Amino acid sequence: MGKTIFISREETKAQDFISLIERQGANVLPHSLISFELRTSEDHRAVLAQLNTFDWIVFTSANGVKYFYETLNAYKVSTSRVRHIKKAVVGKKTQQFLEQYGETVDFVPDVFDAEHFSQTFIVEEQPAKVLLVKGNLSRKVIDESLNQSNIPFETITVYNTIVNREVEKQLKDVLEQPIDAWVFTSPSSIQAFEEFIDLEDSSILDQPCFCIGHTTQDQANRVGFKQTIVPYEFTLEGLAEAVSDYYS
Repeated sequence: MGKTIFISREETKAQDFISLIERQGANVLPHSLISFELRTSEDHRAVLAQLNTFDWIVFTSANGVKYFYETLNAYKVSTSRVRHIKKAVVGKKTQQFLEQYGETVDFVPDVFDAEHFSQTFIVEEQPAKVLLVKGNLSRKVIDESLNQSNIPFETITVYNTIVNREVEKQLKDVLEQPIDAWVFTSPSSIQAFEEFIDLEDSSILDQPCFCIGHTTQDQANRVGFKQTIVPYEFTLEGLAEAVSDYYS
C-alpha cells in the first residue's frame, strides 16, 4: 500500500504486472526504455528458401514470433510453409503469442530461460535440424548447446533492439518523485536505463531491483544494484508476486 514501483515496460504490455500490484494499493510507473524494429537482411532469403529442411523452429521471445511472421510477409513466404514444422518456445508468454498465429506449440520448458530450455529440449526432442529465431542482442546459450550436441541449425535474426529515446525526458520527470523499487524485464532495458541516468553514487542503486530472469539480474548487478531479486517464475505475474512477497 502506497509504494511506487517503476517497471521498464510500456503500460499496454505490462498489464499482467500492473493489475496485480495496483490491486494491492501500489502506484506503478510503466515506461518502455527500449523499442524494436524489423531487421532486414539478404541472408533471410537464403534461410527462408530452405524452410522445408527444418524439423523445429525455436522462438526465444514474443518479439521473435512477431517479427518472424513479419519477415515471412516481407519476403512473400506463405505461413503454410512453416505450419508443418514443430515449434518450441522458451516461455509461456511466447507460447500464447505464437498460438495467436494459429500455431501449435510442441515444446515449452518447465523453467522459462535459455539454459533450462537447452537442457531439456535437446534431450527430450532430439531435433534433426533447427531454425533459431532471434533478435540482434539475443544470447548464444541455445546456439552453443546445439553446437555441443552436433545438431545442425541456422539462425535468423529478425529484429533489432534499440534505445527508446522518446522516453528519456519522461524518465527524468519520473525521477523527481520518490520511487521505492525498480522492475526490469530485460538486460537491454537496464543498459538503456544506465545510458539515460547517471547511476554513479546514485541512491537508486540502494533500492530493491526486481529482474525477470537471471540474465537481467546479472546486468543489474553489473551496473551496481546492491539488492537484486528474481521471481520463481520468469513472467510478469512472477515479478508481481516477488514484489508483493518482498514487501510482505
